[in-house]
Amino acid sequence: MKILKAIDRFGIVSSSQLSEYLEGHLSHVTIYNSRPKLLKLGFIAEEKIGRTLVLYIRPSGIEYIGSQLTAFTKISYSKLNHQLIMNECLLAMKRLSEKRTKPFEFITERELRSLYIEQHFSQSDRRNTTKLKKLHDQIPDFVVIENHQRIAHEVELTQKSRTRYVKKFNMYTNELLKGRYAKVRYLCDTEQIKNVVTEVASGEQFRNDALQLELIERLMRFAKKE
Repeated sequence: MKILKAIDRFGIVSSSQLSEYLEGHLSHVTIYNSRPKLLKLGFIAEEKIGRTLVLYIRPSGIEYIGSQLTAFTKISYSKLNHQLIMNECLLAMKRLSEKRTKPFEFITERELRSLYIEQHFSQSDRRNTTKLKKLHDQIPDFVVIENHQRIAHEVELTQKSRTRYVKKFNMYTNELLKGRYAKVRYLCDTEQIKNVVTEVASGEQFRNDALQLELIERLMRFAKKE
């Protein structure tokens, strides 16, 4: 149940990420031995992508644990790298919190997506592929709770158009005003992306005290070293 619930939270997770997330709760041996059983039951599926073993939840697994999250049926290969790096960022932040003996709470993109659909989508909207594809513009990549404040996170691996950044900052301006988030933290793959995000935020007069920018590589290095 613990393994299924963990996979359900992420939707897609590598086997090594799953082991790290459950470290201290379940042993590597338990996870390793449980995987073929969950596969045989049809609760999860797995695929080898290069050297990475990727696990994902199946509809029967969602039903078995009584999850309220939306159905998950297949991997989106175009978004897979982004998903796995989001997971890596979350786990790096989890490591940092644990080393500082601070509690670590987070909300995954899958959980945010499911909640948004439940609150804003009609039954017909849920069958509208165009609306579903645009959903990522309405929610963060994940949320971390720090000092009782919700921090929205965006993982930027490629540079987007100025228009998309403007729309996102307009969305976050409204969310900050509603008190939904206290800050927005952009985790950028390159210095160039970081500079573009900074420039657009400045041009849109986004609150300086509500924006943080960090390089993904620096986060990973810091989490590993500390």
